[in-house]
Amino acid sequence: MSIKFKFNNFLRVLVPFGLTQVLGIYAAYKFLPETILAESVGWGDYSVSGFLILAVILVVFFLVVAKFKRVGSWFFKFFLSFLIFSGTQAILGIWLNSLASIFVAIAIVTVFWLFQNIITQNSAMILTIAGIGAVLGISLLPMTVIYILVLFSFYDIISVYKTGHMIKLAQAMIESRAIFGFVIPELGHTVRHKIASVIPGGGFMILGSGDVIFPLLLSASLVRISLLSAVTVALFSILGLLLMHLIFTNQATRRPMAALPPIALMSIVGYLVASFL
Repeated sequence: MSIKFKFNNFLRVLVPFGLTQVLGIYAAYKFLPETILAESVGWGDYSVSGFLILAVILVVFFLVVAKFKRVGSWFFKFFLSFLIFSGTQAILGIWLNSLASIFVAIAIVTVFWLFQNIITQNSAMILTIAGIGAVLGISLLPMTVIYILVLFSFYDIISVYKTGHMIKLAQAMIESRAIFGFVIPELGHTVRHKIASVIPGGGFMILGSGDVIFPLLLSASLVRISLLSAVTVALFSILGLLLMHLIFTNQATRRPMAALPPIALMSIVGYLVASFL
């Protein structure tokens, strides 16, 4: 059986993913002078059981909110607006003073909701994920991020293939037009499409924000150690993205898949390679 590889479709997911990694690493590098004296957070600073309990509580909370469509819709929109504001303000702070970055971030959130098309969705997500990923990543130890990658990879597998609750949560967010991730149009569709017309499997693919931010956390955490190591991990995460794309494209029956495991696996391989550089 031959392996199908749709280059144009892969390029469409590679561009926002790659831009986010590049911008996130650059932001972490620019934040470095401000955080160099702060001690990175290690896994020992967390309680594993406490971490897992918090994750379960958050998932249950989101699922409960999703059941009440009207309230859930407003909650998802408010939460997404908060994330966009926070992430873009962090990125803009590299070039603008704090007051200007606040006003521009508010403007970006406004434009995001006014136009509601794929290009505004993905542009806002690039800034959001890069900003949040850089701020969080540079405050963590690389091994802490690796533990997180492994845990969430198993969680992704269980939530997609076993319980299915991640699929239900994603559907609720799509229905509310508050999508926490990239919308990838396949051939025959463009970035000018309205978010209201987006139906996964109907010419569009959704790449969740977690699939993008987790490898960035590892890259950003390495900026303190070596910029070359951070870039190496980012390049390997792109190989993971390619692996994910091949698995998704070559499914016998097309269905949602856990995208994080292959991306996380290759990111960790990149970390191991970088340790020998």
